[in-house]
Amino acid sequence: MSKEEVLSYFYTNSTNYGVKRTLVILLCGLAAGLIIYLTYFITSEKVVYNRKFNWSLVAILLITTIVMMMISSNIAISLGLVGALSIVRFRTAVKDSRDATFIFWAIAEGLCVSSQNYKLTFTSALFIAIVLMISSKIPGIWNRYLLIVTGEGIDREQFQDKLKPYVVNWKIRTANKDATREELILEIKTKGEINLEVLDELTDVSGVESVNWVAESGETVG
Repeated sequence: MSKEEVLSYFYTNSTNYGVKRTLVILLCGLAAGLIIYLTYFITSEKVVYNRKFNWSLVAILLITTIVMMMISSNIAISLGLVGALSIVRFRTAVKDSRDATFIFWAIAEGLCVSSQNYKLTFTSALFIAIVLMISSKIPGIWNRYLLIVTGEGIDREQFQDKLKPYVVNWKIRTANKDATREELILEIKTKGEINLEVLDELTDVSGVESVNWVAESGETVG
């Protein structure tokens, strides 16, 4: 088979997308993207909700759909496109593994939409959305907090006696002390939600001036 015949085969076996067909595919992609958007919004556990990142998930899905449509519309061009995309490097690090999960989910749904497998697209999108929503509502066995205590001449024994009824265990993460003041940062594990009564108990300890609780959630604090 000559080079001309190979190129002719690629061009004649490509898919042609009309305006209406393209709009239908993109609208289905947008609908799947909105499912991801709502799932991220509902399951977000961060103190600061990142709306821009959430909308970027929808954009990633649509961009993936467009790229795959371009590849399937012209096989000859797709070979060069794959080579061009292989040199792309992302410099922004994704710190939260949950965000990376949503990015891969958006890419996967974009591939489903571009293949026009709409049953797989919406079935998988709804199923994953339900799984993520349920998992976000299931409480963990232990709740972790950071306990920050500051004061002057803190009675350690009295402090431990007051703390024991409310926690499963604890360990000191940081201890700072100068001539007059001291600061303790402890990692606390509790069976249930934070009990505000412990704040009143600990502030009554001799030498304690202030007590702060900070919730730990995965890799983030707050």
